[in-house]
Amino acid sequence: MSNLVFRFRVHFEDVDDVERIIDVSAKNTFKEFHNLIQNCINFDNKKPASFFKANDSWRGHEEFCTEPKESAKAAGASELGKFIDDPHQKFLYHYDVQEGNWHLRAEIIKLLQAEPGKIYPNVFKSVGIAPKQFVDPKKIITDPNAKLLQEADDLIKGLTDDMEEETDDEDHGDDENQNEFNLFGNDIDESEIDESQINDGTPTD
Repeated sequence: MSNLVFRFRVHFEDVDDVERIIDVSAKNTFKEFHNLIQNCINFDNKKPASFFKANDSWRGHEEFCTEPKESAKAAGASELGKFIDDPHQKFLYHYDVQEGNWHLRAEIIKLLQAEPGKIYPNVFKSVGIAPKQFVDPKKIITDPNAKLLQEADDLIKGLTDDMEEETDDEDHGDDENQNEFNLFGNDIDESEIDESQINDGTPTD
């Protein structure tokens, strides 16, 4: 068992076309597995993470946490080989549940013998670019049609905003023009008017 290597397929629950194939030794701990996952998806590895041993329906039960937790086993003290009893064993991997709440899945796809001198865990294959850590995965649009609709909505919103700005500018322009033609301003001081200069309508010779 100590020379056994589990080849896991690790992927995001909410993001398509991104996966990492990772070889993990039976002697590796869950925390070592966690550290490699963080490294190969370019996350910061500053928040707590948990693995949950799952059944075929991806329902998790037994928890292995990277931080001390009464209801969970310590990920740094738990070797994978001691908790795998299925050649297709599944694990749920949750990272930063308080803020990012990232959910990934790990499933054994192959059993191998450890190669002498090789360091485990290691990334066997990397597919796709992982999402940025601080973007909500639920807001990522994977459906091309939905993405086009979203882009169209954004374009329409941008045009509407531009039209509103132009209308505001025109309104301000009218006020300025009105002020230019109002030579006396809004308030006229009648004491300043020279009555001798006012034509009362009587013809003069």
